[in-house]
Amino acid sequence: MRLDWDMITSRLAASALLAAGILGHGSPVAAQSFTFERSFPSTAALRLDVTTERGKITVRAGATTELVVVGLVSVRVGWNVPENAVALARATANDPPIIQTGDTVHLRTPDDARARRAMTTSYEVWVPAGTEVVTHSESGETRIEGVRGAVSVRTQSGAIMLADLAETVVETGSGAVSVDGAGPLSVTTSSSGITATRLGARLYMRLYIRTESGRVAASFDSADDADVETGSSAITVDGVNGGLAASTWSGRVRVSGTPSRPWQVTTGSSAIEAEIDAAAAFSVEAVSGSGSVRTDGFAVRGDSDARRVAGSIAAGGPSVRLSSRSGSITLTSADPQASGR
Repeated sequence: MRLDWDMITSRLAASALLAAGILGHGSPVAAQSFTFERSFPSTAALRLDVTTERGKITVRAGATTELVVVGLVSVRVGWNVPENAVALARATANDPPIIQTGDTVHLRTPDDARARRAMTTSYEVWVPAGTEVVTHSESGETRIEGVRGAVSVRTQSGAIMLADLAETVVETGSGAVSVDGAGPLSVTTSSSGITATRLGARLYMRLYIRTESGRVAASFDSADDADVETGSSAITVDGVNGGLAASTWSGRVRVSGTPSRPWQVTTGSSAIEAEIDAAAAFSVEAVSGSGSVRTDGFAVRGDSDARRVAGSIAAGGPSVRLSSRSGSITLTSADPQASGR
């Protein structure tokens, strides 16, 4: 694959100049930015390791036999920026903090604290598809696309956007997480919203999510298991064709799919809506402390009253346990063809 590096670097520089000019209200210092490019030959166990503070990280896989780095060094604006910030930024672009150790290419911020205060360093990297990728950013945005090697992403507050990946692990404090195609996937956050679609499109999918207060919305393309827990936020999980564990202290929970392995859904004070394929056979126990329990479209062989339903559907099978301390519970049958599953 031949990439037009002149076009890429021009685009990066133009974006930085525009942003800096707006933030600095025309300040000459604010308008300074510098680009650089480095390339490394591919190896059988190629690994990319990127760390930034505020800079963006973008990694894209393609039909390339090299790892190619385009860097952008932008002079910062602020009370604690050194007077020689432009000179420090220019020096960093001329000798960027990039080190290759064996099969691993390390992209870093400058070691010197004054240099880090002077600039923001962003990286845009093209890698062979099988490259293992590890990234860490304090507050910069992270975007990774098309990588088939293992991916690990860690931020404090930067947004994370991932697409068409294989095994992926995400850890963040408060940055929003968006995933379009990955598996297996693990996401751990403090307060981030999480949206994940097309999970398991290429591989067996195992979804693991833990968050204190961020809303979770996930959907699957294949036979999958999901394990989702939030502190106080809503959970939506669609297309589960495997096992499911979903738990929240106070958020509303909506789940759909086919329980080929056990399901357990729990919420403290909110409603549960479970939509299960009409042809599924399973055992159900749905209990609410003070809310109503209702089934729609299923014939349950067992016991039922206003707050509890327990028994078997069709020939029985994997257990489906739905529990809410005070919210209503609704179990509905769905036509798998009509729902697209």
